Amino acid sequence: SDIRSAAKFKQTVLIIDDQPIALDIHQAILRSLRPNLNIVTMTDPLEALKWAEHKQLDLIITDFSMAEMNGMQFVKAFNETNSVGNVPIIVITVLKDKALHKALIASGATACLTKPVAAGSLRKVADFLLNESKQFYNHQKIAIN
Repeated sequence: SDIRSAAKFKQTVLIIDDQPIALDIHQAILRSLRPNLNIVTMTDPLEALKWAEHKQLDLIITDFSMAEMNGMQFVKAFNETNSVGNVPIIVITVLKDKALHKALIASGATACLTKPVAAGSLRKVADFLLNESKQFYNHQKIAIN
């Protein structure tokens, strides 16, 4: 049987932001949504890419403006190197530029939210994507068996 469909399985979320306070806020929002999530936080997107290379993730939340690489570069690099499966990515940016938001989606991001993110908005989008991820793996199990 598939471990991802086991009752005690914890979904994994990776949060990347070079501002530790933003990491704490986003982590608290996700914990209020689902206390049993396995949440990994990182401040360096290059380190996050390397760490995530062979990990099974259910959701990634990344900042857009970071020193080492921006959110679009991260999304593209992750999608090029990810060998584990389709992982939804939320990019959070202070820029309210609709063209940028469309470009982020076109580059492979699943959603784009504007900082400061309303807790309700992040909860709603994350909940939807985590449910989709869980259903994906449940369907995969059914298809394999």
